[in-house]
Amino acid sequence: MTGIQQSYVAAVSDAAPTFEQSRRSMPIATRDAPEHICGVAHRVGRTGDVGGDLAIYRLKLKVSLVGIKAATLPGFFVLENGTLIPYEKWYACQEQARAE
Repeated sequence: MTGIQQSYVAAVSDAAPTFEQSRRSMPIATRDAPEHICGVAHRVGRTGDVGGDLAIYRLKLKVSLVGIKAATLPGFFVLENGTLIPYEKWYACQEQARAE
């Protein structure tokens, strides 16, 4: 294992990052192959309780293992500029920006 984490993007052009405008679920693709749908992002929450807060997603990928059709990635993700970013990484950046 190389330790390189795969990046995922929204595979729809109208994916809104805010909770109020977000979809309940949306197709996702890898950054390397944005034309190939590899799974679904399911909205599971929001980053806070203010109107402009971002939606939080869980990612479910299509897999082709014997007897297994899909696998849910560990952790949560937020959509920022069309890319699904791990929530912990996004939150750390928000905290750093507040401290400055």
